[in-house]
Amino acid sequence: MEKETDKKYEVMKTVMDALDDILCSYPGRGHQTVYIDLDSLALLASLIVYGQIKAEKHQYEYNVDVDKDEEAVRIYRELAPQTRWRMGCHTQIEPIRINALKQLAAMGTPVYNGHVYYAETGSVLECGEILPFEIFQLFYDMPELKKLYVFPYPFRNEKEQPVYFSFEPTEAARKEMRKYVEKKFEEAHQIAEKTSSNVIPDVKEIGF
Repeated sequence: MEKETDKKYEVMKTVMDALDDILCSYPGRGHQTVYIDLDSLALLASLIVYGQIKAEKHQYEYNVDVDKDEEAVRIYRELAPQTRWRMGCHTQIEPIRINALKQLAAMGTPVYNGHVYYAETGSVLECGEILPFEIFQLFYDMPELKKLYVFPYPFRNEKEQPVYFSFEPTEAARKEMRKYVEKKFEEAHQIAEKTSSNVIPDVKEIGF
């Protein structure tokens, strides 16, 4: 029994470490790690390990001259001002984002509504950093969302094959994510109420 428990822990730890590499691959936003919120991370890892979220790894051909692809660049230029993306950074990040748009071009032209969203397939594209709770909230706020695509960056070396990942939850997973988000919102609401009730009243309201 102890060996079986150890094996489950090893599998879970492997998945959690992989999620840290995938979801928090970009250190530029806040040097974050999925380990800052173990509860959310544990739930996401569990849903993946037990098959409630279908997680797939996809390889793709990285186009070093993607800036010459007029359609991909046009879409990027339309999206960038609406997002936290920045144009003309002359780093590896911008080409990866444009390559990501090119890879998902078959799903139609995306729009930005807080996320890069492909309405025809009910999919969202994230490049770089996203935390587990943000994934839960994403599916909570967008009931029409079917699939999340994550393009990590930067690449670690030139020999490494570029990859991206997709996450597709079952209805059971969606239910768990909704319950979790609502629980966290309720906890935050209770804390806010408790904090406001402890605020020192205005001096004018105190009778001496």
